[in-house]
Amino acid sequence: MSKMTKTIVALGVVAGLGVAALPLSSYAQIVTDSTNVTAQAVVGEAISVTADAADDTVKIEGVTANQDVKEGSTVLTIQTNNTSGYNVNIKDANAVTALTTDDTDTTNGIPASATLTKGSKGWGFKASTTTTGVAVSGAGQVYRAIETTPLALASRSTGASDADGDKITLTFGVVVDSSIAAGIYEDEVVITATTNS
Repeated sequence: MSKMTKTIVALGVVAGLGVAALPLSSYAQIVTDSTNVTAQAVVGEAISVTADAADDTVKIEGVTANQDVKEGSTVLTIQTNNTSGYNVNIKDANAVTALTTDDTDTTNGIPASATLTKGSKGWGFKASTTTTGVAVSGAGQVYRAIETTPLALASRSTGASDADGDKITLTFGVVVDSSIAAGIYEDEVVITATTNS
C-alpha cells in the first residue's frame, strides 16, 4: 500500500472515530409529548333479593292434624347501592293462594289465612329483622294470608344496604285439621325488592 493510501485510511479511521465520539444530541433532537386520560366508572343502581332456603323451598315438617302452628323460615338478603332505600313486597305467584297438592285443588287444600289456630286449617306468613335501618311492616309482624296483589313486607327508608346485605326473616306457619289428607302441599310466592326514588 502506498504512503498516500495509508494516510487516507488513517484519516478515515480518525474521522470515523471522531463521529462515533460525538454525543447523540448532535444527530437528533429528542421530542416528547403527553396527554391526560381520565378513568371513569359508571356505576348503575342495583338491587337484589335472595333466599337462603335450599332450592328456594321452605319445608315445614311435622305438620299433623289438630296441633299448634308448625313453622318454617328462610332468611332474605337484600343488597342495594341505592342511598334512598327500598321496599320489599310479597304476593302469590298465581291466582291460587292455597297450599295444594297440584296447584289447582283449592277445595282439598290448605287455605291462606291470618288465623292459625289449633283445630283449624290455614297457612300464613310473617317477617322479622334485626338489621338496623330496616323496618318490617306492622302487619307483617303477625301472620297474614297471602294475596294475589303485593303486600308490604319490609322497607329501608334511607341508605344503602349493609355491606353483607340486609337480613329479613320470612316465616311461614301452617295448621291443619283432620280434613287434610297426608301429602305434600305447596304454593309459590314472589318476593320483590324495589329501590326508592
